Amino acid sequence: MTESRLTRVSLVIIVLFITGIILKIARPVLLPFLVALFISYAVSPLLDWLIKLKLPKTLAIILILILTFSVLYLFGLLLYSSGKYFASEFPKYNRQINSFMAELLSWLEHLPIKVSMPTIISQLNVEKITGWLLGTLGSFLSFITNLLLVFVFVVFILAGRDKLPAKLALALAEDRALYLNRMVVGINRQIQKYLAVKTVTSLLTGVLTFLVLLIFGVDFALLIGFLTFVLNYIPSIGSIFATLLAGLMAFFQFGNSLTPVWVLILLTIIQTVIGNFIDPKLMGRSLDLSPLLVIFSLIFWGWLWGVAGMFLAVPLLAVFKIIFENVPSLKFLAVLMSK
Repeated sequence: MTESRLTRVSLVIIVLFITGIILKIARPVLLPFLVALFISYAVSPLLDWLIKLKLPKTLAIILILILTFSVLYLFGLLLYSSGKYFASEFPKYNRQINSFMAELLSWLEHLPIKVSMPTIISQLNVEKITGWLLGTLGSFLSFITNLLLVFVFVVFILAGRDKLPAKLALALAEDRALYLNRMVVGINRQIQKYLAVKTVTSLLTGVLTFLVLLIFGVDFALLIGFLTFVLNYIPSIGSIFATLLAGLMAFFQFGNSLTPVWVLILLTIIQTVIGNFIDPKLMGRSLDLSPLLVIFSLIFWGWLWGVAGMFLAVPLLAVFKIIFENVPSLKFLAVLMSK
């Protein structure tokens, strides 16, 4: 029995290792496919609405593709221009950053417990940070401008989304086909609702953050608003990082004044109200993903597929949890993924 258990564990480790290698090698195909899958879920309500208006399905799909590509492309160009300007202006904050780090080191020296950080300022290389920012933005723009494969996948996903019930009816017994069809419909509805609600609440948070920063005259308000929109997909952790990012930018710009304090207070209120009241009310239920699992997912997908993988990490985790919750034999995995 011990040997059998050891064999099973070894097989699981081997399978996971091989799966990781396949995911790494297949990145050029799998990443566009996952992006296309999320886009198809996002635009499905619009497609249903156009079909209800008696518009031919082919024409409706073409209109949706044109609209989606235009929005993503223009948004990518706007983000890239803002990010490039931020990267070029970032070295100007070098003095404020070094001053802040020097004050932090001075404060740490007065603590009862000695914390040694002798190389922290020397390790803060502004040129390297600027180069990393430009490289990240360049790869993002390259991804946005090469969406052909993504939209090929979107076309086939949207065109074939209504054919699954007929295929199940032909492949399985009637009772089994009806059961699986109801399960798939339920999973699709929950995934669609999750993505729609998270997108709406994230967009609302990003817009309000942008307006607050614009009112106080904080630099790069548009870029920080977009980063807030993206980070808001990450439960709990994302909102903390987004608020701290905006607060740090205000602090580096205005120094020891009340402006950074007011920015932090207002953004904390926005995150609290949207995260604790609006989001749960619209969602109707909470996924309650484990924070440790979220961090591990971000690290894993970031290592596997880079920045794009980190963007997809938490939505992908949420989709897996929704699927596990609806499959009786896999419900224990959904419980393990909860807080």
